[in-house]
Amino acid sequence: MPVKRMQKKCWISRTTSRQYEMHVRWFYSENCRRLYETPFCSKSQIHGQGKDKTPVKRIQYQFHPETEAALNQQLNVELKASYYYLSMALYFGQVNVALPGCESYFMHMHQEEYGHAVKLLNYTKTRGGRISLCVINPPDEQNWLNPLHAFQTALDLEISVADDLIAVHGIAEKHCDISVTDFIITNFIDDQMKSISEIARFVTILSGIGNEALGQFIFDRDLLKHYVPQDFNVLRKT
Repeated sequence: MPVKRMQKKCWISRTTSRQYEMHVRWFYSENCRRLYETPFCSKSQIHGQGKDKTPVKRIQYQFHPETEAALNQQLNVELKASYYYLSMALYFGQVNVALPGCESYFMHMHQEEYGHAVKLLNYTKTRGGRISLCVINPPDEQNWLNPLHAFQTALDLEISVADDLIAVHGIAEKHCDISVTDFIITNFIDDQMKSISEIARFVTILSGIGNEALGQFIFDRDLLKHYVPQDFNVLRKT
């Protein structure tokens, strides 16, 4: 006698589409609830408070804490300089000041100092150090009056940053950290000396101009033409 094969009817076909939708919702809600009620790790492990917590040791090759602190300090010094230059650029970009050369030059300096800060940050991370950011206070006086006042402040700022870089180099040298000393000299010192020399010449020129409007206009025009990279020329962007 031939065996009659029983045709199994699919459960889905015996239910309405509405019942099937309700079943799917119930299935996922139940399984999701169980998943979250049974986590892969305990709350104490998630928050790092369990008894089985294994402390992770920072891997630092001959990276002295004093050197690490000095690099963090220099990082914040560079960010402060960047903040000052941004203030100067915004001032000279005002419609009632309208000196695009000074605006462009200081915006370029702002980006340069910010780039220095990023270099310090990335290097410190490479050495296994921690980054400690500080509060950056704005300049005490943000009315820069004229180019001479701004460039004189910029010169003092560049000299101060150079002194701090030399101090970092000295600390690294004290702890025989040739990597840091090479990093400071290769990436910062040469640029710093060039900036001091360039801004010092601008201060000399502006000291002879004083508050004379025509002289400031000619200085600003030449500054924009000869000392500002094209990417930072605000007149080209407008």
